[in-house]
Amino acid sequence: MGPEPAKSPLQFLHLEDNATDHLLVQEMLAADGLDCEWQIVETREAFQKKLSEHGVHLIVSDFSLPSFDGMTALALARKLAPQTPFIFFSGTIGEEVAVETLKNGATDYVIKQRPQRLVSAVRNALNSARELARRLQAESELQKAGERFRIIARATNDVIWEWNIPANSVWAGENFSTAFGHKTGATGMTLDEWFDLIHPDDKNRVLSGLSGLLASGGRVWWSEYRLRRADGSYAHVYDRASIVFDQARKAKRVVGLKIDVSERRLAEEKIREQAELIDQARDAILVCTPEWKITFWNRGAETIYGWSRAEALGKNTHDLFFQGNPPAQLDEAAKSLEEHGEWMGSLHERTKSGRIVIVQTRATLIRDEQGQPKSLLIISSDITEHKQLEEQFLRAQRLDSLGVLVSGIAHDLNNTLVPIMIGIDVLQGEQQSTDGLAMLQTMRTCTRRSAEMIKQMLAFARGGEANKIIVQADRLVKEVSKIISDTFPKSINCQSRAAQDSWPVMGLPTQLYQVLLNLCVNARDAMPQGGNLQLFTENVTVSASQAALIQGGKPGNYLCITVSDTGTGIAPENLEKIFQPFFSTKPADKGTGLGLSTCRSIINNHDGFIQVISQPGAGTQFKVYLPAASVKAPAPTVPPPVLPTGRGECILVVDDEQSTLAIMRAALENYNYTVLTAASGAEAISCFLNRSSAIHLVITDLAMPFMNGSETISSLKKIRPDIKILVASGADDAAAPLLDRVKHLPILFKPFTNENLIRSVQAVLEQTTAVTK
Repeated sequence: MGPEPAKSPLQFLHLEDNATDHLLVQEMLAADGLDCEWQIVETREAFQKKLSEHGVHLIVSDFSLPSFDGMTALALARKLAPQTPFIFFSGTIGEEVAVETLKNGATDYVIKQRPQRLVSAVRNALNSARELARRLQAESELQKAGERFRIIARATNDVIWEWNIPANSVWAGENFSTAFGHKTGATGMTLDEWFDLIHPDDKNRVLSGLSGLLASGGRVWWSEYRLRRADGSYAHVYDRASIVFDQARKAKRVVGLKIDVSERRLAEEKIREQAELIDQARDAILVCTPEWKITFWNRGAETIYGWSRAEALGKNTHDLFFQGNPPAQLDEAAKSLEEHGEWMGSLHERTKSGRIVIVQTRATLIRDEQGQPKSLLIISSDITEHKQLEEQFLRAQRLDSLGVLVSGIAHDLNNTLVPIMIGIDVLQGEQQSTDGLAMLQTMRTCTRRSAEMIKQMLAFARGGEANKIIVQADRLVKEVSKIISDTFPKSINCQSRAAQDSWPVMGLPTQLYQVLLNLCVNARDAMPQGGNLQLFTENVTVSASQAALIQGGKPGNYLCITVSDTGTGIAPENLEKIFQPFFSTKPADKGTGLGLSTCRSIINNHDGFIQVISQPGAGTQFKVYLPAASVKAPAPTVPPPVLPTGRGECILVVDDEQSTLAIMRAALENYNYTVLTAASGAEAISCFLNRSSAIHLVITDLAMPFMNGSETISSLKKIRPDIKILVASGADDAAAPLLDRVKHLPILFKPFTNENLIRSVQAVLEQTTAVTK
């Protein structure tokens, strides 16, 4: 036999005065693989004490002891440890005495002259004890489950009942008496007594339905019928039951729930009496047959849908509202009506004029006295305007969330742009081909524009608005034209033309750049096979009559920027929708529907307007009108002189971005500075302690993990108060709380160019406070 699977040794108690006999028992059980620990006792006191301590799995006892006897020991064991197996192992016990011990509760007896049976006796006793423990546990759980069931049955107003099919008796919960006044007694009712409570007109229908279900092997039954109360009156009840089968698929029990629906039935009867009153309701109230054919149509329905009562009566709602193609929701509605008698949900329905309205519909199934579906009561409220407002609110929330995201990514964008902008400047100073220089210039323009866009994004996120400046739009058009020429497919021919002496405008260059780029991207998408894309500017004076023909147009002097393509054009029915937020004719993964709405918002904020001219298959023109400024554009700036070089000064650069450290080291070393780098505040302090006398300047970021820039600066100043500091940080929300602490120090805002960096370093080394934005 294999070893005992117990996790810990079994605890055996041996009542024995002979050590040799105990050793024999111990060795026999050990040889059989039983993992056990023995406690040997000889006296009544010791035996009783061990039993009181509990935890004993088996008792082996001699029958005759000098100061104690086996029968007394058995009596004590049955009193103190009634579930513990008790085996006599004795040489003096006779057959009659052995039988008597078994009657008094001993598990088994083994004669010492035949000890080989002890092992099997112990095994059997342990197995019996385990089985008894499992049975007692199961009985306890069953008792608890029964108690829970009785609590639930008492707590609910509905009546739980059970039909015991073999016994042909019915048990009902205690509240059966409360609900209907009948006393069922402890043994319940006979099946005949139970069915006699059903109204005579309903009894055959209920019996045939239940019998048919049992015969067919079905599982769920339900019905509505009248049940006689104790006072002789009848209650309308809804009864639903489940069939319980045995392993041979033979019906064993029927468990049901009986609900008193008398009040609901009375309410249904009153519906027709109240028809004239509800005809004044603003909601659409309909009564239909179970096949959805309209039999009642109130004035509210006429108002919402447009059809008169005469036009609607007799029509099928599927044909009237859905043109014979009902949505899948109505399948769900039919199922819910059949099972629960009611359904509620929102539907998109067609009106007489063809307009789609959104209605909140509540449908109730009305049954006749036989429980058969008789009619449907449908009440619909027009919630179209509410849904539109809700959708606008959700869209506004989505736009608000964009502002939260913007401030979160601005810090990372600034750090990403720093090495790019400095790297471009470094590369431009090296030997490059003509094409390479042109590409670097394009990259320089794009990164500067990206930096400006980050500033605009932060202004948007904080709810502020940047200051408008004089913009020469023809330069903006040339920049956009060059970008799209370099990046758009070669199948698209890009051309630009600027008006001579074009009028300047007041605006935000980055936002205007965004408008032109959005319009150009839309033009590209409208020409998948290629075509012509033109950008040109012209000075235009809009008269009052011309302005009246353009949505949002106002008379005055404007600089007009036209984006023209030879693409697919815009369908007439979409022209009025293209500026609506989230409207898009592109696939879901190709556009958000925010591009044109953003363009219009930006131009409106510039006191301008947009005109669209398009025909399907003939291309599209977007004309952007910007009010001409009354002041002249500033003259082009003079190229800056050659940047100054250092004299070997040692600069410690602190930033948690490795790419920023690498590019700043390269840029500063190009201008004859010695550079040390640190990727954290703690590393910077360690480096500074070792070489504090040799370091002339510390350039540090602010928003760094573990130890921010402000804390780093304070620590460095404690080591050497006269050390010069240049703060290099973004103006994003991550750095905003720290900027106030270092506002007395020179600050270089990210992203910055190579020129910004070198000039700021020179200014600080020369004891000049400089803040470069």
